[in-house]
Amino acid sequence: MHTVLDWIDHAADDRGIHFSDSVTGWSFVSHSTLAGEAHRVAALLHAHGAQPGDVVSLLVNEVRDFAPAFLGTMLAGLTPAPIASPLTFQGNDRYTEHVTDVLKVAEPALVLSDASLAEIAEKTSAQLGGGNVILLEESAGLSVGDSARRTPAELGLLQFTSGSSGSPKGVRVSRDNLAANVRSIHEWLGTTAADSCSSWLPLYHDMGLIGTFLGSLTARIDLWLMSPLDFVRNPLRWLEAHGRHGATMTTAPNFGYGYTAKRVRPQDLEGMDFSHWRVAMNGAERIDPRAAAAFAALLAPHGFRTTAFAPCYGLAEATLAVSGVTPGSGARTVRLEGGLHTGRPVVPTGRGELGTVHPDGGASWLTSCGPAVPGAAVDIVDEDGAVLPEGHFGEIRVRGTSVAGGYRSRVPDASSNFTDNGLRTGDAGFLLEGELFVVGRVGDSIKVRGRKVHAEDLETGLTAVDGIPSGRCAVALGTTGEAHHVVAVVEAGDSGWLDGALAVIRAATDDTVRVTVVRAARGGIPRTSSGKPRRRLLWRRFQDGAALGEVVHGTAPAAPVTG
Repeated sequence: MHTVLDWIDHAADDRGIHFSDSVTGWSFVSHSTLAGEAHRVAALLHAHGAQPGDVVSLLVNEVRDFAPAFLGTMLAGLTPAPIASPLTFQGNDRYTEHVTDVLKVAEPALVLSDASLAEIAEKTSAQLGGGNVILLEESAGLSVGDSARRTPAELGLLQFTSGSSGSPKGVRVSRDNLAANVRSIHEWLGTTAADSCSSWLPLYHDMGLIGTFLGSLTARIDLWLMSPLDFVRNPLRWLEAHGRHGATMTTAPNFGYGYTAKRVRPQDLEGMDFSHWRVAMNGAERIDPRAAAAFAALLAPHGFRTTAFAPCYGLAEATLAVSGVTPGSGARTVRLEGGLHTGRPVVPTGRGELGTVHPDGGASWLTSCGPAVPGAAVDIVDEDGAVLPEGHFGEIRVRGTSVAGGYRSRVPDASSNFTDNGLRTGDAGFLLEGELFVVGRVGDSIKVRGRKVHAEDLETGLTAVDGIPSGRCAVALGTTGEAHHVVAVVEAGDSGWLDGALAVIRAATDDTVRVTVVRAARGGIPRTSSGKPRRRLLWRRFQDGAALGEVVHGTAPAAPVTG
């Protein structure tokens, strides 16, 4: 495979994408049909004066329309820059602000939009004096011709990060990065022509775009594709892709497995067979063994095996995949003794396997994300960048053919550093017997009596408290002067959980840490386009004295906090 478009020259009629359809269930579009649509989009872009290497921002809401829009942009020799859909934004104003921020960085020659988002595209592009807005629907009447195709742009993709650590940044992913990472994924998973894949992840996000969409196209296998909203409304449909239609692989964040286990009833699975489901990737956020155990227990009577779980680690700055558990081998979990100290060894006191029930439910356990995928190398480094021995805690550094060429950004961010020695990810973790364990973000932590306390650890502990819904809490950590702060925001209707929440926080810190607990309405936690809590924004709002909700413990600053 030289590029991720090689498949298009031999696009099949009997392989393709099954798009989720609320009317008929699934609507099949063959690879050959998709290739024809992509050619028409390429012709449309050229008709509007696109030049080789131009950036084209994609503002397309529907999954069915995004597929040809993205492929047509690449086919035209242009660089696609996908923009998140409005789904995860609370209100039109916030979404318009996000689109404006992305367009400022992308500086596109053209904006390709569907009719539903055309007004926002026109408004934001005009404000910035940017590229012309083209309606995707105009491509329908164009003829398909080889003249529409160009050599793929050297900059294969401008992938915007979700913005969890600040303003969105465009990662410059080359066409060679894309091809190398997709090859790595296929080799890691052992993908064959007998496989087929399912996904409900958004295509503007690297995990859905590269891991499943481009992955299935380049492997020339079927993809059962839902929108995130379709999944939230009916997670059973996702399971049907495997239990009734034979899909063998999927990828989802931890949330997806836990949500499905809560929403789907055992009787809903009658007649389904999951014995051929061989890969269930789990990534993009902290893995909670409780969610995996509940999911496995639900599906096990119908043939699902826990060895299908394949936790993985990746980031846009490395195109996507960095490490992953080998399918079929089982994913290890460990419990550690004491706190984590940068540069010092970790001490495992318990071992388990993902998908099984753990002592204490699994809240205090970490899950292996496997060894590095082919073409990648992972080190753990200290604060000065020196490589640490295996089993020591520090920052994750990545090297290899998939590491991108840096950012296209107006706001430099030191949390992810592209250096001559590799990519310093800003994520904390350790290697154990050659496998990577991810703890959390380096910046989302405080040091208490010499050991690191991570926001993700506290969030995992809080979701084990009765009355706190899964995924409905966020923790911001920070320091003012010599005082450390823990600010916990919980979206819940009452405060019956407060004592349990304080016990979790105090067990991980000490009496010197100032704790503020806030009860917020649903939707009160600011989130990124991929649904992750924006912890640094929470911290800034706390410092500025902004109302986060009802303070049920501690005090919120009445005036900006300085330090």
